This record gives sequence, structure tokens and C-alpha cells, in this order.
Amino acid sequence: MKQIFLSLDQKEKINEPIPEPIAACIGYFDGFHLGHMGLIERVKEHAKADQAKRAMISFHPDPWVVLKNQSNVTHLTTLSDRVELARAAGIDYWIIIQFTKALSQLTPQAFVDEILCALPLTTLVVGFDFRFGHKGAGDAQFLKDKVTCFKTDVVEQISDEDNKISSTRISGAVVNGNFEEANRLLGRPYKISGTVVHGKKRGREIGFPTANVDFPIEYLVPAKGVYVGKVQLKDEIYDAMINVGHNPTFNIKNEIAIEAFIFDFNELIYGHTISVLFYHRIRDEIKFDTIQQLIDQMNEDYFYTRAYFKENPQL
Repeated sequence: MKQIFLSLDQKEKINEPIPEPIAACIGYFDGFHLGHMGLIERVKEHAKADQAKRAMISFHPDPWVVLKNQSNVTHLTTLSDRVELARAAGIDYWIIIQFTKALSQLTPQAFVDEILCALPLTTLVVGFDFRFGHKGAGDAQFLKDKVTCFKTDVVEQISDEDNKISSTRISGAVVNGNFEEANRLLGRPYKISGTVVHGKKRGREIGFPTANVDFPIEYLVPAKGVYVGKVQLKDEIYDAMINVGHNPTFNIKNEIAIEAFIFDFNELIYGHTISVLFYHRIRDEIKFDTIQQLIDQMNEDYFYTRAYFKENPQL
């Protein structure tokens, strides 16, 4: 997959990196969920019919960062996550348009003329609620009625349990620790990736050595608590217990931390990148009166996690 980075002031060169026709979908694609996959499947159909390559058009940074000057915007997926998911989905071109205030000021017609029609598009696939241009004045119907330089295909609402599958809905499930719903809508386990760093070694002292994950603050962090999960290290995946919180029994964490006790694993992996996958919330984070109470509860969590995976072998 080839990555293309474009900005408004480079539009006169926009065709140079894409020398072949493309069928594409457009959006931010946070979460890369089943709704997005519906758009991608439609892109694949058009690419085959049009004898074109498969592409996705997205934006960076998040429009809220630019328009609202927000520095703490969280996401279900980082840009690098979305790139890897696009590659896994069989996309040929991942096109990132730099989102700026100047871009946000373009009228719908100017956005079409200066950005979209400058690409070698055969078909553009959009969701039914896609908005673009200054103050979101452009929509799917505008593209169908006003644009002649490419075909527009509008995908109707993709639903689960009669409600739209959306990044907002999934985010609500994640912050509540409801990974049965979040993972169903994503079509895969929710994950947070980061680097294993040294901690206080408290877990090792009580028989539960944990991998402490230094993760990008962009990730949406689940509700504090203990989770059934897995850890992916390179090409291997291990069952795990995951703690999200402040480690209140030892009172040593001011910021939210993510720690994973990896089952049947005793390697030193400091400095390695791992992904923590969430499946089910076991309980709230608790401040125990004694270390032995903590150990007893962690043993219960361990056996609960083992039983959960035994009862759900498809995970």
C-alpha cells in the first residue's frame, strides 16, 4: 500500500503521486469499524468494475484539533493504526489530506474542484451522512447532483440492533468498559498499543509480574478496572489480565496506567511494542486494606480469566 500526503498548497501537484485511476471512500475512519468496512467493500466492487485501484481518503490532524484548538482529543485508533488496518483491508492507496483552517473554509464546490476532481477518481463512495466544505454545507446529495468528474455512490446507514454503527457509539461502550458491544461494532477486539517500560516491580513482588505499557495519550482509555484480555507481541498472542487505573493499593500512580499480567510468559520485554486487547470487564479497581487481600483478589481474577477463555474458545 502506498501512502500519499497532500495539502491544499500542493494541489497543483496532486496527480503526480497517483498515476492510475482510483475508486475511493472518504472520511476520518476513527475505529475502522464495521460501518467503515461496508464502505471499503463498496470501494472494492467499484474498483473491480472501473479497473481502478482501491483507495481511502482521510484527514490529519483531527478537524477538532484545528477548528476548536483542542489538544486532548482522544481516538479509538491512532493514524498508524488506521494505516495498518487499511493495508490489511487490501487498500492500494491511503491518501491523507492535511486538515487546515484554510481547507475548512473551502465551499463544497471549491473542495470538489480543488481537491476531489484533482484526484484520478472514477468513483467516490460516501456514507449517507457525509458532510464536507465550510461548516459542513456539502453532503452526499450535493456530490450526486453537482459533480461530474467522478461517480458518487452513497452507502445507506449500516446498523447493529437498529442503531447506526458509529465511532461515537463505540467510544461510549469503551469508556463504560462494555467490550462485548465495542468489539462487536468494531469487528475485532479494541486494542491499545505502546511500549513496555519499567515500573515499580510491585507486581513481581506479589507473584503477578506485569508489563507496564507507555501508550500514546491519543488513545481513548477504558473505564478503570480489571479486564479479561490478550497481549500481542510481534506475531504471538497471549491470554492476559489487564488493569486500567491508578494502582490505589500502593498509591503510586497519579496518571492512568495500563498493566498486563501475561499468562504463561516470563520473558523480559522492556522496550518492546505490544498491543493490549480488551474483551470483558471483570470488576472495578479496588483499594485493598492489605497486600494479601490484593493477592487473593488477583488469584480470583486469574481463574476467572482462564475460565472466560475456556468458555469462549472462539476468542
